[in-house]
Amino acid sequence: MEAVSDVALYAERAAREASSPRRRFENLLDRHEPRLRRVAYGMLGDASRVDDVLQDAFLKAYRKLPAAFDSLQAESAWLYRIVHNCCLDELRRRRRRPEVVGLVERAADPDPDSLVVAGALAELNEQSRAVVLLVDLIGFDYETAAAALGVPRGTVASRLNTARAQLRELLG
Repeated sequence: MEAVSDVALYAERAAREASSPRRRFENLLDRHEPRLRRVAYGMLGDASRVDDVLQDAFLKAYRKLPAAFDSLQAESAWLYRIVHNCCLDELRRRRRRPEVVGLVERAADPDPDSLVVAGALAELNEQSRAVVLLVDLIGFDYETAAAALGVPRGTVASRLNTARAQLRELLG
C-alpha cells in the first residue's frame, strides 16, 4: 500500500474547500486558531486584548483570503504574519496611549514555572519574542517563521540565538 504524500492530501483538501470561501476560512481557523491565540497572548502578554487583536486579524485574513495556497506551510506563514502584524499594531497603540496598570490577570491555580517563563518572555523585545514563540512554541521551521515575520531566514536564526541567550540569562 503506497503512502499518500502530504502535498496530495493538502491538494485534495483544498479542492474540497474551494466551493465556499466562508467554509475554507472556517476550516483555516479550525486548524490554526488555538496556536494563533497562544502566539497573540505571548506577543501581547495581556489576555484582555487577545480576542480583539485576533478578531481584527481574522477579519483582515477573510477579506484577503487567497483562492488557494501552495502548501500548508504557505497557509500557516500567511496567517501567522497577519496575526503578528496585528499584535505589533496593538503594541504600538499601547505605547501611544499609556494605561494605568492594574492587578495582573492570573489563572485560578497558576503554575509558578509558567509565570516565570511568561515574565522572561515579556522582557524580550517584540522581534525576539515573536521568533521564540513561532519557532519554540508553535514549532515552525526557520523558513516558515521567516515568511510569517517577513524577514530572511538568517535573521530568524540570529534573533532566535540572541533571544535564547537572553532567556537563559533571565531564567538563571
